[in-house]
Amino acid sequence: MPRGEELERHGEQDRVARLVDIVLQLCQYPRQYNRGALAERYGVSERQITKDLQLLRDRLHLPIERDPSGKGYYLASIPRLPALQLSLSEALALLLAAQAGHVVPGVSTQELNAALARLRAVLPEPFRELLDHVAHIRPPGSLDANRRKRLHTLLEAMALRHTVEIVYRTASRGGDRVRRQFDPYGIVPFGRSWYVIGWCHLRRAIRTFKVDRMDEIRDTRYPFEIRPEFSLRDFLTANWGIFDAPGLPAEEVELEFSRTAAPWIAEEEWHPTQEIESLPDGGIRFRVRVPITPDFVRWVLNYGVEVTVVRPEALREQILAHARGILHKYGARESAQTEAAGAAQ
Repeated sequence: MPRGEELERHGEQDRVARLVDIVLQLCQYPRQYNRGALAERYGVSERQITKDLQLLRDRLHLPIERDPSGKGYYLASIPRLPALQLSLSEALALLLAAQAGHVVPGVSTQELNAALARLRAVLPEPFRELLDHVAHIRPPGSLDANRRKRLHTLLEAMALRHTVEIVYRTASRGGDRVRRQFDPYGIVPFGRSWYVIGWCHLRRAIRTFKVDRMDEIRDTRYPFEIRPEFSLRDFLTANWGIFDAPGLPAEEVELEFSRTAAPWIAEEEWHPTQEIESLPDGGIRFRVRVPITPDFVRWVLNYGVEVTVVRPEALREQILAHARGILHKYGARESAQTEAAGAAQ
């Protein structure tokens, strides 16, 4: 794609994101956004905001008014959507998705609860009872106030394509705090935490940061463009998990899982390149092409004696080294306890 067309496409995407966010803000109270405040929020001119508001009035027929006191713009009335005819499966799917929205920052709890109530109303009573039970099950890694605030800031900056400035505690250097600027491309849950993937200005490379290690987050209001060579989908499928493995080539891995572990492995899609073959004894042969990262090694170790590394040899050596280390640790402890018991007699 020519550079001019690419910039035009990014500009259109930025404007669509801005228009959607403007509508969300105009639905809120108090009315805090006048033209200058909106221009500052999105990093554009007041003249552009005027054009955006006019487009929303003319094309979407939204009744946008200005508060007489000058506090900000607002919607004089909220348009009502026509009634939807939903099948049972569609209503259930929407209900479960809306319930999941409770753990996503930036979603109005009041509006979400209203949507849930309307969706529940179309279901037969037995389904309502079942979903009431599901609603009381807290999801793993639910959001505390600090995590919710961090994610809200990051999601807003990501939607508006704004660079953020963060103070980050690094795990590899004893928790040193480093200030850096970062362009958030994507936010994903992993394990019991949330991670943000994007362009680090300090390292001049794509990096993954754990949200909980961000002591400070500030939206700089400085716009960025996602680098054209980056694809979040390709990034997530190139590795095992969400961490980049620069310099590590993808390798052909072959593992054999026992009949005990086989059902747990076979029922999941662990990676797009995986291949699974049934074995005569009830076990499975698992093949995948990934870099041998610490995350992948830990995943293999998680299955203990129920997995055998067929190849590559380097992975076998790493697993063996871990096994020897565990044996030495617990063997040394057992020897010490035996000696202490002998001395006490």
